[in-house]
Amino acid sequence: MPARWGSFAVGMGLVVAPLLLGYATAGAILHDVAVGMLVCVASLAALEWPRARFAMGFPALWLVAAGRTSGDGRAGAAELSAGALLLALALVPSARRAPRALPPLAAPPHRRAGARA
Repeated sequence: MPARWGSFAVGMGLVVAPLLLGYATAGAILHDVAVGMLVCVASLAALEWPRARFAMGFPALWLVAAGRTSGDGRAGAAELSAGALLLALALVPSARRAPRALPPLAAPPHRRAGARA
């Protein structure tokens, strides 16, 4: 489960990266914010459905490819590092939750003989 929260943090990092790094073009800003939001939603889905973590590979590969061809050096560095981190985190399995013991059932109250239900 920590890997899924790490993926969420990478997505949030992509959302705030244009503010922190000062991207030069609006296209790079929109791209990173959109992909960051997609990663955040996918990581929250992977918390509920552990096999959804493999779907993180698609935006991760997209970020690596986009980072290599980016004209903005700062955006390219952020995309490459985010894509590599997402690929690594997608391979980490979620921790199995131990099943919780159910509380004991209370015994039904005894009825008096002849009482109406």
